[in-house]
Amino acid sequence: MHNTSPGKRPFYKYLTPDTTLAILETQSVRYSSPLSFNDPFDIQAGLHFEFELTGLHEKIIDRIQALAASPSAPNVDSNDVWGQIVLKAREYYPTHGFNKKHWIELTTHSFAVLNKIIAVTQEQYQAQWREKLLPSIRVFCVSEERDNLLMWSHYAKDHTGAVLELWSLPEEDNLLSIARPIDYSANPFPFFTETEWIDDLTGIKKLDSNALFQNYAYAKSDLWKYENEWRVWYPDSTSGEPFDTVPLRQSEVSSIYFGCKANADFIRKAVAQCRSSFPNAKVFQAHKLSKNYGLEFAEI
Repeated sequence: MHNTSPGKRPFYKYLTPDTTLAILETQSVRYSSPLSFNDPFDIQAGLHFEFELTGLHEKIIDRIQALAASPSAPNVDSNDVWGQIVLKAREYYPTHGFNKKHWIELTTHSFAVLNKIIAVTQEQYQAQWREKLLPSIRVFCVSEERDNLLMWSHYAKDHTGAVLELWSLPEEDNLLSIARPIDYSANPFPFFTETEWIDDLTGIKKLDSNALFQNYAYAKSDLWKYENEWRVWYPDSTSGEPFDTVPLRQSEVSSIYFGCKANADFIRKAVAQCRSSFPNAKVFQAHKLSKNYGLEFAEI
């Protein structure tokens, strides 16, 4: 997953005419619940493990063998049953080597217990995400581009709305300064991989569930890749509404771009409100290019 800081840079929010006027009037934006998204898979695909239980027992034993033969002692939990198995294997290794078949037989009961733990763990993670975290999450999405024709069509009401230019300002520590880019993929990425699970089980590297949940909020189907999206999100909203209202600073809003099909009355109202709410913001009108499928912007 990316962990990229945006630095000081502009982002773009595509808006319908009504939403444009509301933002300019209230000088605020809405951070929305994922449950209201147009993509029902966005942060809602369902947590899943990458691996199947078939063959997992043997792979765990292979990892224990590698740890038993390692010249340096692994940092394992001696109070955990699998940590104890690793330590016992290391104790016997110098004199008895490692009989893989013997260790598989020896851990058959422990692995049967582990199977049940895996199923319970998966359900616990899913329940925590579905019932506790997901309903309280609020997200604000922006794009890297102001002239994406599909975005103008999908989110700015067929080019009749506007695009607001909003800045990430690290020196002011505004919310956009902690935005991260979306990771696009053909399929939902696993909550954790087989290797990560085995590393956790044997004590090599413990899973950080908070980091896993955070990464999951930045994953999206690659069918949406054209959006070039970045987002800010936070948990634990207590608003009771499917959105939180977040004020915009004067310094965050630098420009507004009206669509090439924007109504003259809408532009007049929005420009007047913009001059009042964000007097330093520049105002532009989009126009269709004649020699290619694109837009140009002329300052009003």
